[in-house]
Amino acid sequence: MRSDCFFFCPVRVRFGEVDRQGIVYNGNYVVYTDLAFEEFLRSRGYSYRELAEEHESEVCHRKATYDFYSSAFEGDDLEVGISNIHVGNKSFTITFEIYRKDEDELLVRCESVYVGYDVENRASRPITDLMRSLLTP
Repeated sequence: MRSDCFFFCPVRVRFGEVDRQGIVYNGNYVVYTDLAFEEFLRSRGYSYRELAEEHESEVCHRKATYDFYSSAFEGDDLEVGISNIHVGNKSFTITFEIYRKDEDELLVRCESVYVGYDVENRASRPITDLMRSLLTP
């Protein structure tokens, strides 16, 4: 539900993101939710690059589950909301909800799991205290 979202990221659907029927190709929703995650971090005062390179707070996208309720079309102004973040020891789950701007009809819901990542050892690691604090709304 839109009112459950505590952060929104605007996205305009571009021509290259739709199929022949003018409907957003499903794979583009991964881009939209990743953009919203990055913009959420920026709203908290850090770019993702800064967190990864300067604060050893690298994460990787582990899994995403999408539920599609309705279609978005070329030219639509969308808002990708974040309605929930659950932080565990080595991972966190973000629930994204996608709506058309100024509308309440849910188009897509996504649960994305991100894992703390040790770049040097190419292995999972606990979420850093800094990342944990940024993910707490």
